[in-house]
Amino acid sequence: MNFKEIAKRGETGPLTEANDFLMKRVSANVLKLEKKYRITWDGKTLINLDDEMADRCWQAGRELLLASGIFGMNSRRIIEFSPEEVDEALRFAPGQLPMGQGKDAVTVHHRQVEDPRLPFVFSGPFNADTSEEHFVKLNETFAQERLIDSLLFPGYLKKLDGQMIRPTSGLASRAAMLYGQWSREAVRRAGRPGMPITGHAVMALNEIACTNEQWGLRSTDPRAMVLISELQVDDVTMTRLAYYLAYGCPIYMAFTPLIGGYGGGPAGTAIAAVASFIAAVILGGEVVHIGPQHIKFKQQTNMHSLFLAGLVNQAVARNSKIIATTSHTTSGRPGSEQYAREFSALALTAVTSGSNVTGPRPAEPLGFNNVSPLMARLFAEVSHAAAGLKRSEAAQIVAGLYETYKDKIDLQQAPKGRAFEELYDLQTLRPTSEHQALYDRLKEELSSLGVPL
Repeated sequence: MNFKEIAKRGETGPLTEANDFLMKRVSANVLKLEKKYRITWDGKTLINLDDEMADRCWQAGRELLLASGIFGMNSRRIIEFSPEEVDEALRFAPGQLPMGQGKDAVTVHHRQVEDPRLPFVFSGPFNADTSEEHFVKLNETFAQERLIDSLLFPGYLKKLDGQMIRPTSGLASRAAMLYGQWSREAVRRAGRPGMPITGHAVMALNEIACTNEQWGLRSTDPRAMVLISELQVDDVTMTRLAYYLAYGCPIYMAFTPLIGGYGGGPAGTAIAAVASFIAAVILGGEVVHIGPQHIKFKQQTNMHSLFLAGLVNQAVARNSKIIATTSHTTSGRPGSEQYAREFSALALTAVTSGSNVTGPRPAEPLGFNNVSPLMARLFAEVSHAAAGLKRSEAAQIVAGLYETYKDKIDLQQAPKGRAFEELYDLQTLRPTSEHQALYDRLKEELSSLGVPL
């Protein structure tokens, strides 16, 4: 199975409508498989400790993909696979992947459940709306955090020279080129010129314009693609895949299973998520990112999402060599205590379940530059500390953290937080004394809860 064959099937496969695919191929099969493989959630467990159910979830997800295929949203064709093709794709999935250049080259690995090895940390603005005047300094501040292995999604340029950018315009191409140039400038200023930059400029096909070995994103920089929930792919992703596979970039494939959507509750959505992991690998994904999203809460640290993240990552870790990473999207925003408590709860869940980590970010940023490199440092420290824990140990800490924010998951009730320029001195790129004090206080709190920082 190669991309040429996948693209061909995307034009010649069975013709259907999106609603029929989602209802008849995804939802109907999830219901059957949930019962067949006894995938359940008791409504209170935050971290799954049942290895046998994780293995059953893997089998159910594989069976779902074989029954559903992947839906091409623009062609309205179903890309179908045989069991042999699925198994071959999994067989050749890389268990480790190098990225970056020179002394800044790093390698991301497949992790096992309760793996003592440190997780790989993807962190940065995470596609936050980023103002033109702060783009370089903001990314430089992330890049100077040595615990971050790859600068992540350097920011979304919505405006240049006072002009709002139309996504498919020539101005969008110019923004994409600046995205590449400024990202490279940022890692150079941070003293890490070869640091990998995981790029996704959110500018559709114009984003290809930021690819350039001399001044833009390089062949050693991962490029991010997105599978649309559930098990759907559009022409933009397929076109970008064709280009970046040919260019030779590491492929970072993301998807967000929607709890409360076509997969139903956490148990059924876990089956759809495993199917999406396998689909991502078949399409060419080498690092696969799960965002355990809840359709109602619009974030990823609610109790349903915590359970889903643990179960699915364990299924993948125990039954494949897929390199998994989990995104961390919170209700709380940078500059608040809740932000750190939420991403810590999910990091402890994901890392002990066999995942690497991506994040953190607020689900609903308020304005431009709503990010904090200092909180990214804490995120990395908690993620590293989690590698020394058993799931049962992490579960107790996660339960305590969840109690602190469970009543403020609603985005309207969550703390508003503050922008980068309010949390940092823009001349020295050091956190303000107030923001540093928040970090120190949170670190002490997490330590007291049992996180071995």
